[in-house]
Amino acid sequence: MCKQKAKSKLQKFIENFFVPKYQFLRIVPENVIQITLHNTQSIRKHITTIVWDQVFMNSNIVTLQESWAVDNESYNIPDFEEISRNRLMGRSRAFGTINFCKLTVEPRITDRIEIENGNSNNHVEISGFKLNNRLTIINIYNNPSSSLELLKETLLEVKDFIDESENILILGDFNHELKLGNQLESFMLQSFGTRLFSPRESTTNARTVIDGVFGRIEDYNVEVFIYESYASHHKPLVIRVNEL
Repeated sequence: MCKQKAKSKLQKFIENFFVPKYQFLRIVPENVIQITLHNTQSIRKHITTIVWDQVFMNSNIVTLQESWAVDNESYNIPDFEEISRNRLMGRSRAFGTINFCKLTVEPRITDRIEIENGNSNNHVEISGFKLNNRLTIINIYNNPSSSLELLKETLLEVKDFIDESENILILGDFNHELKLGNQLESFMLQSFGTRLFSPRESTTNARTVIDGVFGRIEDYNVEVFIYESYASHHKPLVIRVNEL
C-alpha cells in the first residue's frame, strides 16, 4: 500500500514537473529583438550574476543603469560587445548607464550618444544608440535626488537625436513614480509622442514603480515583462520588440 502511494505521488510529481516562471524569456524567437534593462547597482559587483543568467545572455541587447562604471575599466560579457556608456572619471560611484549588444547585432548599430547633466549630488545620465537606423534606444539613469525638471531638461537635450527615428524606446531608472497620471508620463507624451509600455507594477524591493519603458513603435509591437533578479534592489525589465 505504501509503495503504491509513493508511486502515485511520484507519477503526480512527474506530470506536474516544476517549470520556471520565466523560462519562455530564455528562448528568443527569430523575429523578435529582446532587450533586458536593469539597474544593476554596480556592474563590477554583479557581472557574474548577469553572465550566469540565461535571460540576460539570450537577449539581443542589455542596458544597465546605475552602472558605477569608471572610464579605465572594461567589462566582459561573453558574446556581447559594449556599445556606449557614460564615462565616469575617478572613483566608482552611483552613476551612469552602459549598453551591450550581441556580437551578431553590433554591425546593425549606427549612431551613438552619451550625455551627463547636473552635479555630484543631483545628476542624470543618458546613453543611446540606433539599431538599423529604424529604432532609437535611449537608456536613462536619474539620480534619486534629481528633480523632475532636471530629468526633463536632460531629455530635451537629446530630442533631435530621438526625433530622427520613427520608432523609439526610452527606458531605464527614472526614479520618479510611474503611477497613473504622473507628470513624467504627460511630459513624455507631449515631447516625444511616447506612451508607457511597461506594467504599473513594483520594480523595486521597496515596491516603487520607478523603472520603466516608454515607446513610440509602429503597430505597438512591444511586450514588457518584469523579471526577477537577486543582483540588486531593482527588478529587470525584459522588452520584446517584433522586428521592424
